[in-house]
Amino acid sequence: MKHNIKVERFGIRLRPITMDDADFIFKLRRSPDLSRYIGEIDSRYSTHESWLKQYFHREGDYYFCIELLSGVPIGTIAIYDIDGQAGNWGRWIISDSIPAAPASVWLIFHVAFDILGLSSVFSNTVIDNASVVSFHDNCGLPRTGIERNGLTIRGVSYDMVIHTATKENWPMIQQRLEKPAILAERLLRENPEE
Repeated sequence: MKHNIKVERFGIRLRPITMDDADFIFKLRRSPDLSRYIGEIDSRYSTHESWLKQYFHREGDYYFCIELLSGVPIGTIAIYDIDGQAGNWGRWIISDSIPAAPASVWLIFHVAFDILGLSSVFSNTVIDNASVVSFHDNCGLPRTGIERNGLTIRGVSYDMVIHTATKENWPMIQQRLEKPAILAERLLRENPEE
């Protein structure tokens, strides 16, 4: 969906995805290390480009490029499948060498609760993706379910852990994310654009 939401804090910015980001997103999603636990994508660039063009016409879908304040893209994140006051957050991929996870999650929840006015957002994470499941747990995101065989990747079915953030627990989540986000911002200032 075309939107104009732009937020920044902790040395990074979330800005709307554009067609100029298509190549970056395609490479990011095809990175063997980063794509291990995400849904498979077609290997043809034209299919990816077509999906992105269709995205701009989908209501309730806010797709962001995560970038350094210098404008260097480092990842993606989104809120989508909004139904009333709830939505899914995901499409979260960040370049390995950039410590932007806490800040990007802080910003996407800020968009969800403070800008869009949602009451809850949930994420589905492959249960074997231990580092991301642990990150969500440590942020204080309650586990609200398990989706059995929720995703099949290269012929292997995986269970998905569902974590849900609510407007009510957003202040506690904010506090848990702020300290690591501030530390990461300091690292970004000391080592810009690594």
